[in-house]
Amino acid sequence: MPVSAVDPIAAPVIVCLPAMGVSARFYRGFADALAAATGATVDTVDLRGQGSHPERARSGASFGYREIVEQDIPACVAGWRARHPGRPVVLLGHSLGGQLALLACAQRTARADALVLVAAGTAHWRAWPAPQRVRARCTVQAIRAAAAVLPWYPGGRLGFGGDQPRRLMRDWGFNATTGRYRLEGSARSTETIEAALREVTMPLLAVEVPGDAVAPSGALDELLALVPHARATRRVVPVPHGQSPWRRHFGWARAPAPVVSEIVPWLHEHVAPSGARPPAPRQTEGEPHVLA
Repeated sequence: MPVSAVDPIAAPVIVCLPAMGVSARFYRGFADALAAATGATVDTVDLRGQGSHPERARSGASFGYREIVEQDIPACVAGWRARHPGRPVVLLGHSLGGQLALLACAQRTARADALVLVAAGTAHWRAWPAPQRVRARCTVQAIRAAAAVLPWYPGGRLGFGGDQPRRLMRDWGFNATTGRYRLEGSARSTETIEAALREVTMPLLAVEVPGDAVAPSGALDELLALVPHARATRRVVPVPHGQSPWRRHFGWARAPAPVVSEIVPWLHEHVAPSGARPPAPRQTEGEPHVLA
């Protein structure tokens, strides 16, 4: 769903990457609010195998982090560069979308100018608070087992992650058990990926949702530790009173004002040219794009 602003050279293009198993349509209200507040062009895209993307794990599609990180995200960024030369391109990722965006930014081919992480962190079970680690480890083991013995991982039925192919879940499981990243089938080793992440120096905004049961504070700590030289800003947003920890991971997109209010000044300081004021946007709605 592209939400387009007036096309000034100063206004950024913001590409939103969803959480695992979540359709780009879920972020429609957030994209509208962000475009209205910034004057940016905000494009929500479906990850491979999700939403309106034609590849489906149930139909035998086999892919993992490699295709998304090394092919899909760089192609998406390059497409926006070609359509709007000179405008900054910002990747914004929720949860797994944030992890994949960060991995893509460690590749020179992605060529994004800045990165925003919202409710993102590693899946590593050790990053959870001590009282929850045993449960987190058991959950990781159960998910990995289901993904290993079934033709595909039926996250739609299990209530976590949507339907995913085995290879993607092996990549997820590697991170969830070790805290490190592997792109199965890639020419780049885990060590090469980690070295590239240490070289990331771009502006980065990490927006944390307190009490998030899916991306706790320790998981964000672990993710940011991979990019020690990034120009990172970390912010914590309030959550609606009485909202459960599980709902917090997703609920911010339904009530996006606190997240948007953190992104706007950060964009103005770190992305928009000095003194530039984005104009009031003209919004147009359409179908979500897909990463492919």
